[in-house]
Order: sequence, then C-alpha cells, then structure tokens
Amino acid sequence: MRNWYNFTWLSGDFNVEQHVHMLDVCAWVMKDEYPVRAIGLGGKQVRTAPEDGQIYDHFSVVYEYAGGAKLFANCRQQKGCKNDISADVMGTKGVSHLSERRKGLWIKGPSDWAYAGKTNNMYQTEHDELFASIRAGKPINNGDYMSRSSLMAILGRMAAYTGQVITWEQALNSREDLSPPRYAWDVPLQVPPVALPGQTRFR
Repeated sequence: MRNWYNFTWLSGDFNVEQHVHMLDVCAWVMKDEYPVRAIGLGGKQVRTAPEDGQIYDHFSVVYEYAGGAKLFANCRQQKGCKNDISADVMGTKGVSHLSERRKGLWIKGPSDWAYAGKTNNMYQTEHDELFASIRAGKPINNGDYMSRSSLMAILGRMAAYTGQVITWEQALNSREDLSPPRYAWDVPLQVPPVALPGQTRFR
C-alpha cells in the first residue's frame, strides 16, 4: 500500500500516472483529436532495486494521427538527469512552447506572443474553477476527455511494453487485466515480471 506507485497494477506505470498530464496538454493542442496508433520503447534502466517494483523509468512513444501528424512523447524518472516538463508544437506557420515554468508560454510566427500575466498556482486554480462551477450550478465535467487522455497514456504504455504498433481500437478493446488473482492480506503478493518488449504480449 505504501509503495503503490511502483507497481503497474496500482499506478498504471508513470506514463499513465504522471506523464498523462502532458499528453492531456497535447490532446488540447490537437483540439481533442486522439491518435490512431502508437509505437514506443521504454525500460527499467536505473531504478532496479526490489522496492522499485515493475514500472519503467523511461518511455519514448510516437503517437500517429489520422491526418498524418505525429506526437513525439518522451519522459523519464531518473535521478541526476536534466528535468524538462514541456511541450513544443511545430506548425506550418510557427512554433509554440508550453511549460509550467514562468515565461513558459509563447508562440513564434507571423504574430509573436508570450504570456506576460500573473503566475498562478495551477492546483489552486483548478480547485477554484471546480468550486465556482458547483456554486453556480454548472459543475465542470471533464470525464470524457480525461478518460480519452488516460487511454492515450495506456496506449503508449502498451506500445512500449510490447514493442509493437498498437492501435487506438486495440487499446480501447483490450482485455488486459493487471490486477492480482485476489486481494488479500494473508498471502504474499506475487509481483509480475517487468515487461520485456518483444516478449510481453498484447492482451
């Protein structure tokens, strides 16, 4: 229970548990269009102690869209490395940068733009917006796009774990069950092996 994060059946692996937030930003950039397939790689290179469980410590996934656009999504959780939580968008008329950091929102193109407003606490803002919507009788319901962004993250994990091209429909209709045979305190929990691309099968 205290180490839930390091086990895929509890956290979904960090591509699903944490990196999903940047994937959600990319879905917003794509106007809520979601990829039709993905291929990826990943592994467990640094976090190899028993308490590190079975999740990967790095992912690199290429998401492909019906119109030909591609999203290159990279993430890692390895101490001592350069950290960068951002998205760079390249279009036909310019580029933009999206980041949590101050001065991290800008567009360069025919009409350059950079956010110059007050820096907010995004966690506080989301709560402010939620409570305000409830008080106004118009509660925010993000369930639909949140579930799609979560599936996008799961799709990436499946592609990296198997080493195969996985389609959106395959992920949506997957019968994969990550849960243990039963939930009990009286028996030691058997930890499934770390996924091995090329050997781990899509289910």
